[in-house]
Amino acid sequence: MAADLKKRNIWRALLLLAILLPFSGPARAAGDEVVVFAAASMTETISSLGERFEEKPGLPVIASFAGSGTLARQISEGAPANVFVSANMKWLQFLDDEKMLVPGSLVTMASNSLVLVAPKETPEVMDFDVAKLPELLGDGRLAIGDPESVPVGTYSKGALENLGLWEDVQKKAVMLPNVRAVLALVERGEVPYAIIYGTDLKLAKNIRLVTTFPEESHPPIVYGMALIKDHDTHSAKQFYDFIQSDEGGEIIRSFGFMAVEN
Repeated sequence: MAADLKKRNIWRALLLLAILLPFSGPARAAGDEVVVFAAASMTETISSLGERFEEKPGLPVIASFAGSGTLARQISEGAPANVFVSANMKWLQFLDDEKMLVPGSLVTMASNSLVLVAPKETPEVMDFDVAKLPELLGDGRLAIGDPESVPVGTYSKGALENLGLWEDVQKKAVMLPNVRAVLALVERGEVPYAIIYGTDLKLAKNIRLVTTFPEESHPPIVYGMALIKDHDTHSAKQFYDFIQSDEGGEIIRSFGFMAVEN
C-alpha cells in the first residue's frame, strides 16, 4: 500500500512539473489542462487534435506518447492521465478490469493496416512472396514492436504466426518499445525489413512499401479510448467529445486512419 501511494505521488509530482514548466503566461485554474496518454502511432493525430481543440475553449492539451502497454501500466500505477488512447483494446480492457476507467466511456475511434516495409536501398524483389521473408532476411534482422507490450508487435506476431513464419523469423527479430522506434530503425537502414502501421508509412522517409498483410492474417487493428476514473474533469470530457465529433473524425482520417463505428 505504501509503495503504491509513493508511486502515485511521484507521478503527480512529475506531471505537475511537466504542466508548469512550459507555461509562463497568466495562471490557469487547476484542472483546466487535459492530460492525454496516447499510443506512439497516434503522435501526429493527437497533436493535431489537441492544437485544434486549444483554439476553441482555449484549454491546453498535454500529451504523452509511448507504447500502449507502457502507458496503461503507468496509469495503473497512478499516473494522472485524463484520457487514454490505445492502439488496441487489450490495454483498455486491462485498465477496465482494474476499475480505472469511467464506466461507459470506452469507445473505438479508428482502425489501421499492417505493412512490411524496407529501406529504399534494400533491393526490390520481383513478385514478392512474404513466405520467403526468412530467406530474404539472411543475416539481417526484422524490426517489430515487442509483442508483450506493444500493439503493433502483437499484430505483427499474430500475422507471422498465421502465415506460418513466426518460428523462423522470431530469432531474427529486433523487438522495440514502440512503433516509432521500429520506424526509426528501418529509416536509418539498420535493418532490411520492418513491420509498421500503414499510417506510419505515410509519414516515413527513405523507406518503401513491400507488402500489406492481409486483414485476415491478424486481429483487427482497432484504436480505442476512454476517460480515466477520478480524472474525468469537465475539460477532459470536452476533449473526449471533440475527438468523436465530425471535426475530430476529419482530422483522424486526414492522417490515414479509417473510421470505426461504435
